[in-house]
Amino acid sequence: MPAFVAVAALVGLVWGGIYALRGSIVVGCLAVLLAFCCFGFEFIHFDAGPIPLTIDRLLLAVLIAALIVQRALGRTDPKPMRAADWLTVAFVGYLLVSMFTSEWRDVQKGQVSPLWRWIGGYFMPLVLFWCAKQAPWSERTVRMVLAAFSLFGIYLGVTAILEITGQWWAVFPKYIADPKIGLHFGRARGPMVHGVSFGHYQAVCLLAAWVWATLLSGRRRLFLAMLMPLFFGGVYFSYTRSVWMGAGLGLCLVLVLTLSGRARTTVLGGIAMAAMLVGATQMDKIVGFQREQSAVDTADSANLRVSFAYVSWLMFQDKPVFGFGFGRFPIDKLPYLSDRSTDLNLEALRPYVHHNTFLSILVDTGFVGLALFTGMLGLWCRDAWRTCRSSDAAKHQRCMAALSIGAVGVYSCQLAFHELSYTPLDNGLVFFLAGAASALAARSSSTAGAGRLPVARRVPETYGGSVTA
Repeated sequence: MPAFVAVAALVGLVWGGIYALRGSIVVGCLAVLLAFCCFGFEFIHFDAGPIPLTIDRLLLAVLIAALIVQRALGRTDPKPMRAADWLTVAFVGYLLVSMFTSEWRDVQKGQVSPLWRWIGGYFMPLVLFWCAKQAPWSERTVRMVLAAFSLFGIYLGVTAILEITGQWWAVFPKYIADPKIGLHFGRARGPMVHGVSFGHYQAVCLLAAWVWATLLSGRRRLFLAMLMPLFFGGVYFSYTRSVWMGAGLGLCLVLVLTLSGRARTTVLGGIAMAAMLVGATQMDKIVGFQREQSAVDTADSANLRVSFAYVSWLMFQDKPVFGFGFGRFPIDKLPYLSDRSTDLNLEALRPYVHHNTFLSILVDTGFVGLALFTGMLGLWCRDAWRTCRSSDAAKHQRCMAALSIGAVGVYSCQLAFHELSYTPLDNGLVFFLAGAASALAARSSSTAGAGRLPVARRVPETYGGSVTA
């Protein structure tokens, strides 16, 4: 085994060096996202002191090295910082300051360290944001990204069907079939082994497939349209209400930005009527449907969020400006669970982390942290919206901007019902798309009346080791 590890390390160093010199930064970002989903700790890991080595962490280190090397060689495409970029860096930095100015070492047994939450939940996604922002982008790059997400969505859709039908022999990676790994066994949870993250990715892949279809024509568009039921099936089989809502919101946003005229009115009107019909006739089943637990447990899960909101309000009243410190909610909530002035079952919250990222940030970092976070999301969407509405932006630039806005729509619904900062999965996806949209927005604003990148500023871009001009 030591000899195998040594050989693997040597091979990795050689190929890592080649990639650092010639590889595509955007492809590297996609590889890291894929590794986050499919090749993380559960797939394989090696003991290396306090932090185990995993494929996704190694790839992220290679990506950082590649960005540094290629920037030094002049092969990146540095772009001016926008207000959204500064606010993104400020938010992640503020979380770090909030953590270090609180009792961040006071961690209970079995609890995730606030430092790891910051590294995994926000710093790693920030790296993807910055890499996407500084990478060279072209129409070919955008098409490649949309195709990659579409293909990944097809894989997730097939995996969802295999999980729901119990065809465990065909799933990959094999740890998906282990009920002891991850959460939500019984739903479609994919390689993320978590129904929420699976549904989040599947919904964004659905949006990417739609956006990619707008860049295709003829048989290729028809073929992609025929595969759409796989995407919708994966979203449904996640059996997660926030995913359903997020997919609906994200799809509506993308349709608004990619359709026009009578087609937009007809499609969105049909979606609105269908949503009202389902809400009026199936609301009880939606609130209390049966998934891996009983229908009663599902309804209780929804009611539990009222208790989270109540406790969060009490904590916010005590420290409204700067909060209790990033990562402090699991410990600092405990005294508030003894409140008997309400009929809510607050004691039921004792073993849980927060179930609402917005409220979690508010409690931990106060109004300042929440303002930075919501401001960051708002500026992301504002810049992407301007790209979509700009007559100077090329179609592929508007497509990536539309996907970014739709992804924020999906993401926001997950934020309202779950705490997403315990892994880099969900934040990494949205931060990458925001970085891509920011890069293309910066290029769009500096390209007057051009439908493509200006020739004078074209930077050689690599695909699979070959250089294209």
